[in-house]
Amino acid sequence: MPDIQRPTRGLKNRNPGNLRFNPAVKWKGLTGQDNKGFCVFNSDEAGIRAAVIDLHTDYVRDHQCSVLALIAEYAPPVENDTKNYAKFVADRLGVDPLATIPFTPHTAEELIRAIIKMENGIQPYPDAVIVEGVAAAFAQFAPKTIGAKA
Repeated sequence: MPDIQRPTRGLKNRNPGNLRFNPAVKWKGLTGQDNKGFCVFNSDEAGIRAAVIDLHTDYVRDHQCSVLALIAEYAPPVENDTKNYAKFVADRLGVDPLATIPFTPHTAEELIRAIIKMENGIQPYPDAVIVEGVAAAFAQFAPKTIGAKA
C-alpha cells in the first residue's frame, strides 16, 4: 500500500473509525490502546474491519437500520453532533438519514468512507484498502459450517 499521511489520531492508530478500546473485545489485529483510550491496530484494513463489524453489530443486534440510528449508536450525542454526523454520512450515501439502508458490502464501503472522512477530516485510503477491510468484516458474517473453526 502506498504511504499515506497520518495527521490524525485515528489514522496514526490505524483506527480510522476511532473505536474506543474495550478489553472484552478481542479485535483481530488489535495491538493495544493509546493514551486516550482508542484502539490501535496493526493495519489499516484491521481497523476498517473492526469498524464495519461494530456497525454491523449495531445494525443486526440492535436493529439500527437507518443512517441516523447507526450513527447515534456509533457516535453518541454525548461526544458528537450526531444529527450533523448522520446528515453528512447520509448525504454521502445519497439517502435520507431516517431511511432504512441495506447492510451490503457496497453500502458498508460507502458508509465507512463517509465515517473515515467525518472522523479524520480526510479519507486517504485507496479503494483496495477499503474493499479489503470490508471484505474481511463480511467474511466474519458468513454462515459457519457446524464444527468449522472460526
